[in-house]
Formats: sequence, structure tokens, C-alpha cells
Amino acid sequence: MLITAVCTPLDDQYQLDLKSFHKLLQHQKKGADGLVIAGTTGQGTLLNRSEKEQLLKAAQDYPFSRGLCVSDLNLYSVMKNIEIATQFDAQFLLLTPMFFIRPTQESIAKFFLEILDQSPCPVILYNNPTRVGIGIENEVYQAVQGHKNLLGVKESAGKKDLKGIPIPVFCGDDDRIADYKKQGAVGAISVLSNVFVETIKKALELDPNAVERLGVLTKIFTAVNPLPIQYVLNKNHLFSSMNTKKEIGSLTREEIGKIDHILEEFWEKLSLAY
Repeated sequence: MLITAVCTPLDDQYQLDLKSFHKLLQHQKKGADGLVIAGTTGQGTLLNRSEKEQLLKAAQDYPFSRGLCVSDLNLYSVMKNIEIATQFDAQFLLLTPMFFIRPTQESIAKFFLEILDQSPCPVILYNNPTRVGIGIENEVYQAVQGHKNLLGVKESAGKKDLKGIPIPVFCGDDDRIADYKKQGAVGAISVLSNVFVETIKKALELDPNAVERLGVLTKIFTAVNPLPIQYVLNKNHLFSSMNTKKEIGSLTREEIGKIDHILEEFWEKLSLAY
């Protein structure tokens, strides 16, 4: 299963650009099975309630499974995000531990179980210690294993292998898609599929040419996500600008030059494949 962690387009005035968002959703018809809105790649922690609602509403008429990242600083805020997901008929949630507080593994398990018990739709847990401040250990997965509302976990912790994880795994690192798939991952939640849907889909199927091209594409992350993929979306005329929320910053000329060089290498390999 390929789920795209969709980017959030902003116009030249740094306002939500729904026209570009619809172009992105049309593009996802080339191979995505689902979408995550307002995740790390979608600048979710910087979006207000109205922006999340507009993005979910825009996606309602598309043939994808729609998910909302509901992660936040505390249980109250998470539940408010779940209200938004419910209002706009999200079909699954993406959920990290709470940010910054560095909870114990026991408290993470209790937090997940509370959300799983209350959630109106299935949940994918999200292990992203570089963003949250703490990773999820296997004891947490064991505590939630078998819950009727649990779809699995998005693993973005840079693990080399999936040993000891007793629940379904979605690869959350584009550079590990092939390795995780060989180890039994059920799918991927991808950044690169915002643009390169067909390549990522084929890489998930372990097509050797696609896996080789994916190895080139993963080099575009020359700066913090989502800056590089926003640039590529704009370069490929899917987004009207490369803007992100001002809190994130922008690419340097050197970083843009590196991305352009990598894209040239990718297109050369793609043309040789056909």
C-alpha cells in the first residue's frame, strides 16, 4: 500500500493554495492508495484548524483513503484534531507520542491505548524520534498489539531492521522502502511520492529499476523536510510556489543546485529505462 504524506501548498502570499492542492491530488491518481494530510511533510503543526478543514474537505471527492495526522502537544489538542478528522470523514489517523515532554514508554502505551479506545476510525502510530524527541520501543507495540482500531506503525526512526515489531509496519523513510518491504512491511508512507508516484509504487513492488531510481531520488533531502519536496513540486508545475510556512525557512542556492543535479541524474536513468 502506498500512502503519500501530502505537502501543503502555499501561494506567493503564504496563504493556502487549494488550486495547487487539487493538482497534487489529481497527480496522486497515478498510483497512491491513500493520503496523510497535515503530517510532518504537510507542515501539520503550523496549520490552523481552518487550514486542516479546507485540506480535508478538498480531498473528500478523490478515490483515496484519507488520513489526518492528529499529533500535538497534549491529549486535549489531539482530541480537538480528532474532531476535525471526524467532521470531514477521515478514514484513519496518524499519531505520534506527544511532543517535547519525553514521556516514559509506559505513558506512551497508555496514551496510545486511550486514543485507540476513543478513536472513531483506525489509527496508524508514528515513530519519528527526530521530530518528537523520543522513540517508540517494541514494548509499546506489544502493549497495543491486537487492538481493533490499530492499523500499524509508520517507522521513521532509521532502523535497519524490523525485528521485534509485532504489528504491521509502514515504511516512513523513503531510503528504506525496498529493505523494509523485503522484511515484510505492508506499505510505505512516502514523501517522494508527492511527485514520483509511479516510481515509488514500483519500488514497493521491488522492481529493480525503480529501486535504483529511488536510490537517486532520496539524495534530494539536502535540507529539512519539506523544503526539498516543495521545491520539486514547484519545479514540476504542481505547486504555484515553493513556499512553506515562514517558521521553517527556505532553501539556499547551494541546496537548490544540488537538488537540480540529482533530478537530472534521475531523469537520465528514467529515460534509459524506457
